Amino acid sequence: MNIKKLTAILLSVIFVLSFASCGEKDMTSKENAEKNKTITILALGDNLLHMPVIEDSKKEDGSYDFSHIYQNLQPQIKSADIAVIGQETVFAGEEYEYSGYPLFNSPSDAGKTLVKEGFDVILHASNHVLDKWALGVENTLKFWDEYPEITVLGINHTPAEQKVPKIANIKGAKIALLNYTYGTNSLTLPAGKEYMVNYIDEEKIKKDAEFANKCADFTIAFMHWGVENMTDVQPSQKDLAKKMCEMGVDLIIGSHPHVIGPVEWIESENGNRMLVYYSLGNFVSRQLEEKNLLGGLADVKLIYNGEKVTIDEFSFVPVVTYYDKDYKNFTVYKLKNMPNSAFSSHGLTNHGINVSKDGYKKIAEEVFDGYDKSMIDME
Repeated sequence: MNIKKLTAILLSVIFVLSFASCGEKDMTSKENAEKNKTITILALGDNLLHMPVIEDSKKEDGSYDFSHIYQNLQPQIKSADIAVIGQETVFAGEEYEYSGYPLFNSPSDAGKTLVKEGFDVILHASNHVLDKWALGVENTLKFWDEYPEITVLGINHTPAEQKVPKIANIKGAKIALLNYTYGTNSLTLPAGKEYMVNYIDEEKIKKDAEFANKCADFTIAFMHWGVENMTDVQPSQKDLAKKMCEMGVDLIIGSHPHVIGPVEWIESENGNRMLVYYSLGNFVSRQLEEKNLLGGLADVKLIYNGEKVTIDEFSFVPVVTYYDKDYKNFTVYKLKNMPNSAFSSHGLTNHGINVSKDGYKKIAEEVFDGYDKSMIDME
């Protein structure tokens, strides 16, 4: 059994135990921990599976395989200690046909691909999580129940599960993982099932952060927030991020707007310091504007010294969704590694758009105007 698989299984066991009355942190792992262990985190944006993406992944036998989408990011995904992706669409099952915008439903084979490709944490708190209503969430949870080594955030089986944040034990360090969405496109859960989705609620976040401060060494919050197609950070995001910093959250990684956002450090009056990736944008989609096909990876390295976890290195890595002029052969490239042939043959050229590396570099730099551009890894 490889180390990553074993870590994932241990992580799931810890989640079941849930530290409901953890008191002091478990010091055994700390006492036995090797000093200055490195923990790598790789977070991807939203897996937005429009119908052309689904159809492109269909095999002759009727099953689906989405591996080609991730192939250019391997082995980095598989080698990360915590590999995370925002699974924007649900796996609602046979009760519904597969569908794209506006009410998405994706083959569960897409989830199987995520497992095969080495993802550890799946984010389901999104504005599309109720696209197939409560049954879609229930069926998505049933699918993930088949993979206990995978950590699913943002949706819950029970009220008790929603109340207790999930904590991963990675190399002896306890990492709290939180996930919330701003809303669900005016779709609502039936009475008595409000626990199924984690919404952005300051009181809920505060309680979760208090639990994490008590039971974990480091806290990451994955936020589905912002305004679609706007790269500017909204005042409400800034305000909430500041409050979350004061609460003790150490790292925010955001998505939702279909465009990338900047990255910055925030310091609160109580002395806390937090890194914020405002938006990683789409990881993959079949959108038709250049800015919507530019996403980002959060590449973060933590250091655990046996007592505390700190951010050692981090970068924002631009990625580009590729599809050809027939809207097929979907894949994702790091911008710095994207071959010239992929620019000239890109499907966006059907719409009179001149797709180029320099053009995407310009978009990324403009988004980071007023922020530290040195963290953008484009070369």
